[in-house]
Amino acid sequence: MKKTVLTLLTAAALGMTALAPSVLTAATPVMAAVQMTHTQGTVRVTAAAGAQVYLDTSFTQPIKGKILAKNSTWRFSESFGEGNPDNPINAGFGLGGKQYVKWADVQTLTSGWPTKGTFIVNVQNHPAWATVLYDRNLKPIRSLPAQSRWTVFGLYQVYGQGGRYVDQYYDLGGQQYVKFVSYSTHDLSSGQFNGTFK
Repeated sequence: MKKTVLTLLTAAALGMTALAPSVLTAATPVMAAVQMTHTQGTVRVTAAAGAQVYLDTSFTQPIKGKILAKNSTWRFSESFGEGNPDNPINAGFGLGGKQYVKWADVQTLTSGWPTKGTFIVNVQNHPAWATVLYDRNLKPIRSLPAQSRWTVFGLYQVYGQGGRYVDQYYDLGGQQYVKFVSYSTHDLSSGQFNGTFK
């Protein structure tokens, strides 16, 4: 499962739609009345009947015949609403081209957003250790020396089964990524940080 999720992270980070059943158009401006966030990432359809696609963020204008199949994976370019299990009605994702799906019909696999800052290699409890730099396929390229500093252009979070948070990566540019934290289990308290972000 983790390998699949990491592959999805790569696609999201690079703006690819290799895992999507079809290519969706670029995002278009949306109504100002809806609070949109400039996140991006991938979602998987979890609703048994599939996910109805709508023309509006109020989910009142379904696109006739446009239902995304269960277990299909799609890129999103924006999100909106609360997006929590207790009140998912007014939450959703923009798939681009005035195509919106309800938060309740999908599960987030990856999410990310542009981020400016500096990543400093500083492995928790091991200040002399290096950490790994990954390529766009999340294969190790080389080590980054302890205490070295790197410009960050984006932040990506990876979610596992049931939408549980798994990993967080920083985009260092040039299709190179560093994992911010590694977890030995899905328990967030069991992690080891690979650096600091300022």
